[in-house]
Amino acid sequence: MLSLGLAACVPAQMRIPDGFAGQADSFEVSGHSPRRFNEPVRFGPYSALEMREGSTFAWAIPLGVADLGRRSRPFAFTLVAREQAPVEVQCRARTWTFGGDSDRGVELDLTALAGPMLACGLRFDDGAALPLELARDGTGFHGRLASPWGVYTLRGVHGFAGSSIPSSVANGFEVLRGQRSVALVDRLNAGRVHFDGRLAADERVYLAAAAAALLMLDEEVEL
Repeated sequence: MLSLGLAACVPAQMRIPDGFAGQADSFEVSGHSPRRFNEPVRFGPYSALEMREGSTFAWAIPLGVADLGRRSRPFAFTLVAREQAPVEVQCRARTWTFGGDSDRGVELDLTALAGPMLACGLRFDDGAALPLELARDGTGFHGRLASPWGVYTLRGVHGFAGSSIPSSVANGFEVLRGQRSVALVDRLNAGRVHFDGRLAADERVYLAAAAAALLMLDEEVEL
């Protein structure tokens, strides 16, 4: 009974793909949850500094018995790590809804029909700005991250570590090169970031910048 009680006290974590944990470097996150306005996000040797979070801009247009609403939030930061070139990141997160308040019916999320929910530009070592895009796919997420090393695939992860029960919202995100996972972003509790231990230092700092951008999506993912 004691062992069961201790297991129950372990904070929930995102499910990690089979075979990944044995070769991964994992870091706990600070500054993600709880979140304070313009606070840096840090994990391991990586820090998202010069955080610039714009105010959330929202509007709604009455359309008969329901409203069409849009919410948009910009943010930007510079990801730094010792002895590595910085990565400048500028993003805009947006959501679209259709419906009314609790007295007028169910609100529908139309973000999947309106393009990326998150659009970012990442500039590494004074190079060209390259895109990160994340879109809704039903209750899940998919996207892409362009980089000097090629294009990665992004997808949401709905599983919990040690459980076969899925989550109704994304617990985190997986970054893949082809079929191989190279980074995981766990947004549960304070958050964790995992990297494939075989990544070169410059590629890892670039992926760390993408991970920080994905961690900033808490409000939109929960919508």
